[in-house]
Amino acid sequence: MEEFGALVTIIDLITSSISFLLSVGTYVLTALGLYTIAQRRGINKPWLAWIPVVNVWTLGGISDQYRYEVKGEKKSKRKVLIGLNIAQLVCVLVLLVLMIVMIVDMVGMAAGNPSEDEIIAAALGSMGGMLLMLIPISAISLATAIITYMALYDVYTSCDPRNNVTFLVLSILFNITMPFFIFFNRKKDLGMPPRRPDPMQYMPPQQNN
Repeated sequence: MEEFGALVTIIDLITSSISFLLSVGTYVLTALGLYTIAQRRGINKPWLAWIPVVNVWTLGGISDQYRYEVKGEKKSKRKVLIGLNIAQLVCVLVLLVLMIVMIVDMVGMAAGNPSEDEIIAAALGSMGGMLLMLIPISAISLATAIITYMALYDVYTSCDPRNNVTFLVLSILFNITMPFFIFFNRKKDLGMPPRRPDPMQYMPPQQNN
């Protein structure tokens, strides 16, 4: 029995390690891909691609640039995405605080030898507040996913318009593929207009004295 428990522990450690390494690897691929695209195309602050939560600013910025240069449209997906991410983070923090308050209240109530009905009423009240918080969190998460995939479609189109739909569908169905698509397309500009050459600097002829 002890050997079986040790085996389960080892399997859990291996699984957790693989999951952690996979998460780090996909994050690095995504950040490096977005950073390279943003840097090559002259988008401000490409290093934001490496910072959690605010890295969506880079994704939205690439999308906004594509829409402006190719479609002539002025969009603000970068602002919308950063706003949604911050709102989602705030909601999660509020939910965490409610959970801590519930635990503290339950511990304090248990110390006073309350009746079973009082414990159930207190638990239901706290859980009701947490369930209410799940409504805005779900709505914000859905909106974030929609805007993110819209921006991602623009990124794929700007890199490789022939395969943009395939990349997007696979990214939605199998989210693990998205970092690889962004990384391997980071140096492509097949959907972007050709860059204008830098104007030659005019040098006035020197007068011979």
